[in-house]
Amino acid sequence: MRSQHKSNPNNRAIFGIFLILFGCLLVLKNLDFIPYELRHVIFSWPALLFGLGVLFFFGKDEKTTGVILMAVGGVFLFPIIFGWSFNWRGLFWPVMLIVIGVVVIRKRNVCDFDKRSEVGSDFDYIDELNIFGGGEKVISNKNLRGGKITCIFGGTELNLTNADLAEGTNVLDVFAVFGGCVLIIPSDWDVKVEVSAILGGVVDKRTTIPNYIVEPKKELVIKGSVAFGGCEIKSHK
Repeated sequence: MRSQHKSNPNNRAIFGIFLILFGCLLVLKNLDFIPYELRHVIFSWPALLFGLGVLFFFGKDEKTTGVILMAVGGVFLFPIIFGWSFNWRGLFWPVMLIVIGVVVIRKRNVCDFDKRSEVGSDFDYIDELNIFGGGEKVISNKNLRGGKITCIFGGTELNLTNADLAEGTNVLDVFAVFGGCVLIIPSDWDVKVEVSAILGGVVDKRTTIPNYIVEPKKELVIKGSVAFGGCEIKSHK
């Protein structure tokens, strides 16, 4: 049978903690324990994004989702708290570019470290970078060990139909901001999807083929984050 999305207990815990905290704040508000001047700050959408970012940052191994949420929420929240009078909205895009740049560098360093720790050549890894552009590629490697896909204001489509996985667990890291990617994966691969979406979506459209058996000892884990974009996974063109 095909592997479905991996159930991470942390995801449920994060969502549950957020609901509890938000419910407690609503109770305090209705009981007039929260000063009126703080209500427009606490119950604003920037505070909502920042709070979710904090929970994701401390509640998950993957910190990218939390960093992006805190950056977006903080840019709009801090001026409200401190009463800044200048055009603070003009800082949004510069801050976002800085955050994205730091995340891209961090992910590259992590992936390069993982790559050096594996047995195999650089050709066994996908290294796709699309910024303000995109394209389509066919991957035919017969010893694919994973890699990384980065899409910023752009997108890519990778066709892995003619490829084959190396033995063991192979990780493909996806990072998309204001962009997305399409992955065409063979139906007989053992695949786990662990991609987090922020104001975006992750769609798994792989078709089910009756009575087929996945190849043993080979697994592909698709993980990462998608913000203001999407990731589509399917098994045919």
